[in-house]
Amino acid sequence: MNIIEIINELNIENGSNYKLAVLKKYTDNELLQRILQMTQDRVKYTYGLSMKRWNQGEAKDEIFSESNTVKYNLVEVLDFMSNKLATREVTGNAAIDQMHEYLLGLSPDDTLIATRVLNRDLRINMGRTQINKVFPNLIQKPVYMRCGLYNKDSAKKINITGAIVQLKADGTYREFVVDNGTVSSTSRSGEEYDYPVHFYLMKDFPNGHYFGELTVLDADGIPMNRAEGNGLINSLHPPHDQIMFEAWDYVTLEEYACAALKQKCTTAYDARLQKLREILSELGNRQIQVIETHVVNTLAEALQHCSNWMNAGLEGAILKDAKSLFRDGTNPQQLKLKLELDLDLRITGFQEGTPGTIREKTFGAIIFESDDGMIRGRTSGFSDAQLADFNNRREEMIGKIITVQCNDLTKGRSNEHYALSHPRFIEVRDDKTETDTLERALEIKKMAMDLS
Repeated sequence: MNIIEIINELNIENGSNYKLAVLKKYTDNELLQRILQMTQDRVKYTYGLSMKRWNQGEAKDEIFSESNTVKYNLVEVLDFMSNKLATREVTGNAAIDQMHEYLLGLSPDDTLIATRVLNRDLRINMGRTQINKVFPNLIQKPVYMRCGLYNKDSAKKINITGAIVQLKADGTYREFVVDNGTVSSTSRSGEEYDYPVHFYLMKDFPNGHYFGELTVLDADGIPMNRAEGNGLINSLHPPHDQIMFEAWDYVTLEEYACAALKQKCTTAYDARLQKLREILSELGNRQIQVIETHVVNTLAEALQHCSNWMNAGLEGAILKDAKSLFRDGTNPQQLKLKLELDLDLRITGFQEGTPGTIREKTFGAIIFESDDGMIRGRTSGFSDAQLADFNNRREEMIGKIITVQCNDLTKGRSNEHYALSHPRFIEVRDDKTETDTLERALEIKKMAMDLS
């Protein structure tokens, strides 16, 4: 049975057990294994090309034309992709031209398979985990070091003296790899992307993996908001001259390979960060920078930086032990910081829902205030059931105490009262008759910052 027939058989049913049973029938099919691996394994195979240029319009019609003369077979194209593209022996326009030539010279079935391999999607609705159940260790998982979550217990794993706190950028994660002058870029899942401006700037960088976040600068050099910036980054025509790479880590090819093999790395984070700074200081280009970084000696200092960033509309902060090592998986020595305060406040009214939206029939937010009048604001974050319940009991709800969670207390220049940063409704407190005052709220904030 050929590959197209196997793919069609896999798609007869969508159940996991069915698909696994079908794959098990073809455990001796080496071509199938090769195609699965070349499609799914983003560690071993990075091609430096994507199907974007051939996915639509005249380009798509051309490569799938039934009038094309068959000059090549699928194995020849797979050999080119694995031996020339994945090794970066052929890159740039030469790679595009050669791949185009191959796609024009395949049979319709082989064109379909080749384009799906290049697009990293065979359209069989099976991922790495399922495929590896049938073909053990066929597909490697990309190395990715995650942050742990900050709480009182996890904070104990950080040596706070000389610790590093960094801005948690509100952009798109990317990993750039430099290998003997060839630069490539992938997402967290291993999807490849082309950034010609950054590739040119990084071509003379030392070999290694550079980790960071992409944001987009507007005409005034100010980062755009996440939705707008990420939309441009992921568009068909990204504004490459406006894209900024804010890097936070550098790992050599050798240490990255150790992490992939689950072996212990040896270079501490402060040394990796210093090397990154040295590399980028020589470049001196605004489009590639080390992300905003501070050395702290107490949790309160780290949380204050986090609070400042969040009040500026940014996402938050990452706290890192200066001596933490690179690893695959969650690193308990680098934590997402989040200052959280739970304050009890009184409902004083309801903000009506916006006409034409789903909230038109209920309400948009609950308006609250502290009993001393020094904290005011509004909050949302209700379930559908709560929206309906509270809306039906508006008069009864006025005057009740609710718990609102926030990230900080802020005071505008023209206001006498304080507001809550990113308020979220938590619960109704029928057991309470008094709210927290501003004095009490500031005490709660201090306790949270001394050790949340």
